[in-house]
Amino acid sequence: MKFLIDDYLLKKTEDLSFVELKHDTELNIKTYKLPSKGLDVPIITEELAYNIKTRKEDEVLTINIITRGMIYLLGVDPVFKYRDEYIKFLYAVDPKIEEYILIESLRFLEKFQFIEGIIFLKALISLNPYNIKALLNYSLALLEYRDKELLNKNKTYTIFTNEAKDKLEALLDMDNKQGLAYYYLGFIYKDNKEFNKAKIHWGKALKLELEEDLKEHIRGLLLQLEDMVQYEKGYEAILEGRAREGLPLLMELEERYKTWWNLMFFIGLGYRQLNAFPEAIKYFKKVLELKSDQMDTIVELGLSYGGMGRLEEAIEYFYKAIDLGGENNEILCNLAMSYLELGDLEKSQIYVDRSLAINPNDEITIACKKKIDEVKNH
Repeated sequence: MKFLIDDYLLKKTEDLSFVELKHDTELNIKTYKLPSKGLDVPIITEELAYNIKTRKEDEVLTINIITRGMIYLLGVDPVFKYRDEYIKFLYAVDPKIEEYILIESLRFLEKFQFIEGIIFLKALISLNPYNIKALLNYSLALLEYRDKELLNKNKTYTIFTNEAKDKLEALLDMDNKQGLAYYYLGFIYKDNKEFNKAKIHWGKALKLELEEDLKEHIRGLLLQLEDMVQYEKGYEAILEGRAREGLPLLMELEERYKTWWNLMFFIGLGYRQLNAFPEAIKYFKKVLELKSDQMDTIVELGLSYGGMGRLEEAIEYFYKAIDLGGENNEILCNLAMSYLELGDLEKSQIYVDRSLAINPNDEITIACKKKIDEVKNH
């Protein structure tokens, strides 16, 4: 099983020290024999230091401390070169090693040692990808750590979210009766604006065994979600060019969500698709009242004014978009075409040339250049 957080945890190998066990080291494990070349075993450095302080010299290196070090390393680096040998060792030490790892991981989590708990649970999943309890607790630990430690680290926050999502989905592929998995996946889908998926998963969670307070919470969330599902259907219709279908769905929501700029944007986009430019402009301006630096909206205002033939105003908004987000093919081509309509061939050529410099293979730019050349040659 692949893990999305491998790179994040790999640095935790710094927490380990390695001790070489000679092939004839007496371990007193009935079903295990060290390799003929011996074996380098990992020890959690902090636990080793504690044993050195509190134990006699010949009692520092115990089977337990070696076991915990191997578990830790398997969680941090599941493809370590001695992986197979460590797994053989662990099951020989304790045929119920999976239960031990689960218990130890939960102890870490109870003490808010989230990374240690995650590492142990990841090791357990590496040993047994079909361990339902491990997959569930691992996913929930990822989400809890994410919310406590990663709110200001967008990239890592996303990686931990995607890892939890991946493992919860894998869990449900194995056992579709896990109410908590549906419950938490619902939040992930909602945060990703996949509202219909969230609704489906919370609906399934309600039909399964869950504590009543969680079910009550879900019922409240589903009421809120109805509007989000309608919004999703509306904006998807508009993105697919079905403005007459999408606009009524979004307009029903306007009264309840007057400060939701995304909603206003898609209503404006729907009107622009229908060439109802004054209405489109009204909604795009509402967006800028709520979010003054929304660049897509500024471009859409330029297109809307252009559609009305008010080219000077269109050009003004295209310049604003460049000031805000820099030059790109789309805006430069819009400027080139606006100047072409005004009869200013020199400026039209300047902006299409700038677009070609960014990407000479851009299809829209090539089409604009062709149009300008046709006008020049007439």
